[in-house]
Amino acid sequence: MRVLHTFKVYSLEREGGVQRAITALAAGMPEGDVGHIFFTLANDGPWTLQPADPNLSVHAVRRTATCCATDFSLHARRPFRALASDADIVHYHLPWPFVHLLDRQVPPGVPRVATYHADICRNPLLKRVYEPMMERFLRRLDAVIATSPVYARTSPVLQRLPEALVQVAPLGVEVRDDRGVDVEQARAELSARLGEGFMLFLGATRRYKGGPVAIEALRHTTATLVMAGECVDRDALEARARASGVADRVVFLDRVTEVEKWALLDLCRAMVMPSTLRSEAFGLALVEAGVARRPAITCEIGTGTSYVVRDGETGRVVPPNDARALGAAMEQLHTDPALAAALGRGGHERYRQHFTAAAYAGRMRRIYDQVIGQRGRAPASYSVNSSSDDDGTDQREEVHS
Repeated sequence: MRVLHTFKVYSLEREGGVQRAITALAAGMPEGDVGHIFFTLANDGPWTLQPADPNLSVHAVRRTATCCATDFSLHARRPFRALASDADIVHYHLPWPFVHLLDRQVPPGVPRVATYHADICRNPLLKRVYEPMMERFLRRLDAVIATSPVYARTSPVLQRLPEALVQVAPLGVEVRDDRGVDVEQARAELSARLGEGFMLFLGATRRYKGGPVAIEALRHTTATLVMAGECVDRDALEARARASGVADRVVFLDRVTEVEKWALLDLCRAMVMPSTLRSEAFGLALVEAGVARRPAITCEIGTGTSYVVRDGETGRVVPPNDARALGAAMEQLHTDPALAAALGRGGHERYRQHFTAAAYAGRMRRIYDQVIGQRGRAPASYSVNSSSDDDGTDQREEVHS
């Protein structure tokens, strides 16, 4: 079986939950079972990439423009059509308005599914114009996939779709087991610099992530906060820390490597993800906290964050935009290591039961089989490197050290 995934960016340009979910999906399936082709846009396209995973290949075309956080390309039509012609299923990852144009290139009879990753929250104009168009588009697909039962119940868009169309497949996390020595070295270096037992804010400080709330919460705890990830508004966050009188207890690390991320998770007391908008639909970093046996503190925003984290079982769930409640939860885990350890064990067990890459892959494989069966198609054998022609694109190979 060959599945063609489509999303606006790949991890080489910008890390994100969607990219990591696609990678985990490919990694969770047995080698040779399903070939996953990731079609995307890049500023330096066209190129193709063969990652370490034999089930995955990446094909990028040049990004032409970006408007209202939406990426477009004038070079996508023919390459996408060629890949779609060889696919058994086209899997869109939404929201991304450009897929409406790409969808016209899919041959008749090829099943199309979409993972609905998040409602549009940050751009009221785009929401008003695009949401009705997206809803009509979703109704024409073979399946629409929510990433948690909570999001399926609370998304206005998903609630308006036919019940039989919407399925649920919670995301999973790929955990590689070949970096133990590297993580230990990074752990030693970071421990010398940061110590241990801090609160960890992991990920880019986008507006919906609640970075300012996390800093304000330090007024209500004695803990230190380490903010690791692309800090798009660092000046504003540093100014807020100074104004709140907590600048001496905030450490900014900006972007960190995969190895450094796992070292930080090992060193921290708890993960903090105080997201404030439904743009935070799932929160893969919360799952990663469970992988590392660390509790997570998040907010109840009616999305998958409170599905991943069970209050009192795997971490704490507090109201959004409530610095006092967030600070109290941080202080509780900061001053009670035994409780933090118990919640961390609960988070690890929940990860093992629900959020492994294999569990995610199994859920998606059943959906793929179902929609192919409904269309009466027989999936073809695959090679992730096959394509209809040689277009002279840059051929890249991802090397993991």
